[in-house]
Amino acid sequence: MHIERIDLADAQRIHACDEVFLAAQLADWPEAPPLTGSAFRGWLTVGWGGDPREVWLAPGREGAAAGWYRLELPERENQGRAYLNLVVHPEERRRGLGTAMLRHAAARAAGQRRSVLSGGARNGTPGEAFARSAGAEPGVVEVYRMLDLGTLADGRLAELRQQAEQAAAGYSLVSWTGPVPEEFMSQAAALYGAMNDAPHDAGEGPAEWDERRVREANDRRPFYGDSRDYTMVARHDASGELAAFSEVVVDPADPGLGHQGLTAVVRKHRGHRLGLLVKVAMMELLATSEPQLERIMTSNGESNAHMIAINEALGYAILGPPATSWVLDVAAALG
Repeated sequence: MHIERIDLADAQRIHACDEVFLAAQLADWPEAPPLTGSAFRGWLTVGWGGDPREVWLAPGREGAAAGWYRLELPERENQGRAYLNLVVHPEERRRGLGTAMLRHAAARAAGQRRSVLSGGARNGTPGEAFARSAGAEPGVVEVYRMLDLGTLADGRLAELRQQAEQAAAGYSLVSWTGPVPEEFMSQAAALYGAMNDAPHDAGEGPAEWDERRVREANDRRPFYGDSRDYTMVARHDASGELAAFSEVVVDPADPGLGHQGLTAVVRKHRGHRLGLLVKVAMMELLATSEPQLERIMTSNGESNAHMIAINEALGYAILGPPATSWVLDVAAALG
């Protein structure tokens, strides 16, 4: 079976991968809105972490793609792991293509001295059945939710803002649009590092953030096209420390939908309802900056009870089945 590596600057091949991705999502997760072309291209070729990656494509009939996989190879933490996204077009399933691509990916991972493959699959789909049949072990479960902004009454938002402000005395709000401003660069690493105690798969190490890593994340933003990125931050008045943050991204190609980015509270500042404060303040900012916005999509680890409680208070509702992270020994995948 022919599988070929694609050039990540090849717009035609990227588009072919996108078509397979959209067809698979429609079959496996029809409740979810599709990614725009620019968002998919940024995710496939650069990703959030910016680690090296390979994309391999299996050609299909009449010049279309039958499937593809992306293998991400972390440079810093988790150097023994490779993160795999493997997608087969629904019309090409149950013909051995997924198994062939998995073995191919495992061989590539082994060549990079990786001993573990890690990837996700929507529960109850052929992807889950495929992971189980390959012998993979389940890890973190991620639950997706959608907020219909039409259901978020002004009175309810004001009530939540009052609850948060009462607990967050001594903190003030700061916001920015786009990359992290230079004046906050040295502190932003602590904000991103606050995500490190979010649920992780067994044996997976969290990212170690420093100023260099924040700058690199800033530099990757243009790869996602003209997206508008909003960040709301709670700052501790006495120390000036940035204590909590929340991000939302709006893609102008789909202006009615917002994508929730990271939300986290630095450990030493927890217990003041800062997570709720920054998320409510973000809703107020978006009402002014993005008045056409209709929905916001988010996800949380199933065990992240604190953030789930905040999202449910805002009115987020579960969006289709959850996804499970699956972990597979490279040696087992090679058979």
